[in-house]
Amino acid sequence: MVNWFDPPEEALCQMLLAAISHHGKPVRVDDIRKAGNLKRWWQPGNGIDPMEGITQLVEAVRREFPMAFLPTERPIRATPALQQRFAGMLMLSDWIGSDTRFFPLGIESDRRTLAESGAAHALKTIGLLPKRLLSLPPFEKCFEGGFTPSPLQQAIEELPLDPNTQLVLVESDTGSGKTEAALRWFWRLYAGNHVDGLYFALPTRVAARELYGRVLKTVETVFPDRLDRPSPVLLAVPGYVQADGVPAALQHPEDLLWEDDRYSALSEKLWAAERPKRFLAAPIAVGTIDQALLSALKVKHSLLRSVCLDRLLLVVDEVHASDTYMSGILDVLLKGHVARGGFAMLLSATLGESARATYLDLPTLSLPEAIERPYPSITIHGKEVPVASTSPSKSVRLHWIESLQDETLLPHLREALLAGGRVLVTCNTVDRAQALLKTVESAGFDPAWLFHLGQHMACPHHGRFARCDREILDRAVSQRFGKGTPQGPVLLIGTQTLEQSLDIDADYLITDPAPIDVLLQRIGRLHRHKRIRPPGYEQALVSIRIPDQPLHVYLNHEGRLKGPAGIGSVYDDGRMLQRTIDVLSEMKELRIPEQNRYLVEECTHDEALEKLPEALWRQHRDWLWGGRLADLRQAQTAVMPNEPFGEFHYPDDGSNVFTRLGESDISVRFSTPMKSPFGQTIEEILLPYWWLPARFAKTDPVTPAALSDGAGFTFEVAGRRFQYTRFGLERMHDESVD
Repeated sequence: MVNWFDPPEEALCQMLLAAISHHGKPVRVDDIRKAGNLKRWWQPGNGIDPMEGITQLVEAVRREFPMAFLPTERPIRATPALQQRFAGMLMLSDWIGSDTRFFPLGIESDRRTLAESGAAHALKTIGLLPKRLLSLPPFEKCFEGGFTPSPLQQAIEELPLDPNTQLVLVESDTGSGKTEAALRWFWRLYAGNHVDGLYFALPTRVAARELYGRVLKTVETVFPDRLDRPSPVLLAVPGYVQADGVPAALQHPEDLLWEDDRYSALSEKLWAAERPKRFLAAPIAVGTIDQALLSALKVKHSLLRSVCLDRLLLVVDEVHASDTYMSGILDVLLKGHVARGGFAMLLSATLGESARATYLDLPTLSLPEAIERPYPSITIHGKEVPVASTSPSKSVRLHWIESLQDETLLPHLREALLAGGRVLVTCNTVDRAQALLKTVESAGFDPAWLFHLGQHMACPHHGRFARCDREILDRAVSQRFGKGTPQGPVLLIGTQTLEQSLDIDADYLITDPAPIDVLLQRIGRLHRHKRIRPPGYEQALVSIRIPDQPLHVYLNHEGRLKGPAGIGSVYDDGRMLQRTIDVLSEMKELRIPEQNRYLVEECTHDEALEKLPEALWRQHRDWLWGGRLADLRQAQTAVMPNEPFGEFHYPDDGSNVFTRLGESDISVRFSTPMKSPFGQTIEEILLPYWWLPARFAKTDPVTPAALSDGAGFTFEVAGRRFQYTRFGLERMHDESVD
């Protein structure tokens, strides 16, 4: 066996360590030394002799795989990359091979035959053996209803299928057809056997749920034969998992017994859906970006995720660079994926030059050069392909409200609603959205004007609703603000959850201060569809709320920005906020999408940020650089190193990784299921981890108490009280939060 590898003994030891790491974490020699007396496990007992069993196993392997033991002049060069691929494949194989649904116990037959038939059945059922597309349908036949490709989609149609297109960046405005372009690119790669499947990664759970139906529909269109199509098409979002359009929890009808063959078939098909660690084993999946990022991190079973992702086209939607930690991990993920022969596509409406240069490993352009880059465009192998824009040019009036107090909005809201306008207010925090709705109700606004669920039950839209309520809330927003929905006044108050994915159309937008890339996403909700506009709002209008004093006033002695309305907490870079205000204040209206490139670069490029007064912003810049350097170092520490087995290990506690990826919200189960204000049954709810003491871990169910008016309930966790009403989840008393 020593002759199998190069270098011989060293590589053999490393591959052996990779083999015994099949439970998800790398094993080191030190781990074995610290494990104590292992000899006791190898002593005969209870009629079993472990060494005799090993002898029989070796004999069986030599008998079944004789070619492996022939002399070779080309030993395997066991690089760290190969070791990690081997370990990931072994984790996947071990998990499948341990599943008695595919490999039942107690069957006396030829083990080789049983193993081969079980493996073939498992790989086919799980979806790891791709369904081949014998011929690529024309573009019009890939999407329901059929439509001719836009210039962007036509440009994707003409991209070459070669190593130069392993990493593609698509930059185009909201609503220009980037999703269909990405799906068409997938079908081209799939038909050419360049990829075996697709993982469509989105920034939020809401975005993933909204996109899932479109992806499922294109699979059904390309593969009209249900039995012949890739399956399952997975919604890979914990708590919302669907397989082929049906919630995973409903896949087993009550009239099917577990002994029933139909139950067994359904159960086997859901293998990838049963655990988040297996999501990437599905042939086609739509989920959040964190599921892909976890494949590059030092967390348990990351190598299993990674080998599954190797075979997929990775599409990253709404890619940006606002979070240094996540951007650093994504950069490592992309470079590793491409280096292993994988394909990836990045989609963005507002990607700045520094992020583009990082992801594509290109020199950073100067500010004038960056502004002159074509928009829309496709970038492959460092070369840009200009694309004609088909999105109608939109003129957006700018209006400033120099106050962050809710009362100052009331006249503007009332005027727009009296005119029959569809009004959207986007707040930077959930607390602000909840407070604004309460202020509007106290001001005596007509209840019929307010967005509501049920019988005129007004509510905001944000992320602190129970899962079941959030689903019906999203549907209600689309039904009231989507394409072809009724005219008439309506006011919807929400948070960043309204920025993307939900296909909503408003006449008038009021927004808290935000960086330009976020602001353009919010403005994208204005005049999105063709409809009759109310008087005074024939042209799209956005009102931007800003403090009545310059932002540098909110800098503390360390240079950290700590202001109201999420200034400094939600958006920490005060320079980008100030540049956004400065650039837009010189304009009376925006031309979208023609000015997108100019606006993004003038507000985010390093050279543009240097236009701010040095004396006022130097300390803040230094504070940001210090924090981002720490984030970058943490990201570099968290990602998988290019080291052989025996030299690297995972931290004992990976909780900090999950916290940084936004996965650490704490699930609280109730001892008694409660009714939500909207009639849904709630058995558990997620609390933001920062609302509870550090390292809090709750296992016992919490006892809730219904409110006297029946419009919600209260509960207590770790001495802190919360309530859940039509406004969503709220803390009932203030706490100091780090």
